[in-house]
Amino acid sequence: MAKCGGCGQFVGRSDCTRCSRCPGSYHPNCIGLTTTKVSANWLCPECKAKMPKKDNSSTPVKGPSDGNTDVNSQLSPKLQRAVVQNTAVTEKITTPPNLPSKSGSQELNVAYEIRCFREELSAMRADLRQFRDDIVNLKTDIGYCRERMDVIEDRVCNLEKRFEKEDPSSSVHIEETVAELRLQLNERDQDLLLNDIILSGIPEAKDETPLHLIQLVSSKLGVNIDERDIVNAERIGMVRRNFTSNSSGDTVGRPRALAVRLSRRATRDQLLRAARVRRGLTTCWPARHKFKYVWTKEGRIYAKKEDGVFPQRIRSDLDIARIFGNGQV
Repeated sequence: MAKCGGCGQFVGRSDCTRCSRCPGSYHPNCIGLTTTKVSANWLCPECKAKMPKKDNSSTPVKGPSDGNTDVNSQLSPKLQRAVVQNTAVTEKITTPPNLPSKSGSQELNVAYEIRCFREELSAMRADLRQFRDDIVNLKTDIGYCRERMDVIEDRVCNLEKRFEKEDPSSSVHIEETVAELRLQLNERDQDLLLNDIILSGIPEAKDETPLHLIQLVSSKLGVNIDERDIVNAERIGMVRRNFTSNSSGDTVGRPRALAVRLSRRATRDQLLRAARVRRGLTTCWPARHKFKYVWTKEGRIYAKKEDGVFPQRIRSDLDIARIFGNGQV
């Protein structure tokens, strides 16, 4: 954006009048014009002042009103008014206004640039102050994190020292506690399965009905079960598609187990007792170890030496070795 040669202020391209000889631009008001439309050969006041004077020595000297009076007197009143207006406009254009000197324009530019520089310097100072505050906050946060890290390192060192000082035999107690917790979890899992029973070894056919198989097995054991006593019955495991079938349609090979969920726990215990009687199970082997009673209750095994003694529960092979000894059971 250029500056006006008359007032020294910025002027837009669409609102200025340009000289045809120099790159100067002017506001129309600063040079006495009412519009920006001028001829292509228009010269600014500075260029007009620099133009050399023409040699008019051969022109006879005339008075100010010798020739013009006779010519104007011969014109009509309308043309005379036009000539007067044209003469006034020409004098107004050719007479330059009181323009500021070039040194004054330069001083205005320097003052404006200094003001802009001071504003930019103030903004930069504010940014530097904010940056300094951020650096201080960052240092504070880093110091706090460093303190926390020192505390964590001290705690880790103390734990390592305590672990080194502890007796290795204390880990045995931990292992025993873990084993006891595992047994408790196993017991809880077994409690959830108190109404379930699994039948294995029953031949598997393509169009079999699990409910009919359960009722058939229970009748063989001497226990009558109604369909309302059975909640669910299904085969466990993936279907063995590669097994071949015999002429009767049964699958050749080991059949899948049949899982049954009963509505009552008493029905399950009744089936288990009947199955043990059928298999010929006895309690002769506990008698060799001086145990008088061995029984099951709700899926749990108990053993007692004599009357008046608290019964002991058998949950694993370790319990058998602990109760009956390490000999052949």
